[in-house]
Amino acid sequence: MSLIRNAARLAHRCHAGQTRRGGKPYIEHPHRVADMVMLMDGDGVHITDDMIAAAWLHDVYEDTDVKLQYLIDVTNRIVDEYVEELTNEYTKEAYPEWNRRTRKTLEADRLSEASPQAQIIKLCDRIDNLKTIHKKGRKFALLYCDESEILAGALVVGAKLQAEVFRLTQLIRKGYK
Repeated sequence: MSLIRNAARLAHRCHAGQTRRGGKPYIEHPHRVADMVMLMDGDGVHITDDMIAAAWLHDVYEDTDVKLQYLIDVTNRIVDEYVEELTNEYTKEAYPEWNRRTRKTLEADRLSEASPQAQIIKLCDRIDNLKTIHKKGRKFALLYCDESEILAGALVVGAKLQAEVFRLTQLIRKGYK
């Protein structure tokens, strides 16, 4: 349990002061993702403390200045590997010449090769984001639904989670008709 506690503390420190749209503390998002991972049956993947810790930390390389060695020191190499797998490679900053659709399609393809553990965490992350995506407006919400379906369709584990992604995207689309 100390691994999860250490990851949660690090996530709280790294995301201190960050907020999501609407002003809520950003840390609530990784907390919900970690809870979702912890409470699920694994959908064919054995849920481990490493996965729960990585769920807490899934955005730290993208959204904070935490360094790789520090994350390993606080957690372990397995958690770091999951977090690295979950970190977007095809960013606008790295590939400014590519449009969003190209980057997101390549990201989905990359994640299809990720570990089953990282795929489970990614689907939980996506589900949590879909539950609040309406706050970003109709146009972005519908774009995010399209991207979520491409991602869910590309991943090879998590059938129940994939189904939940598709269920949520359909509800969101229905709400905008």
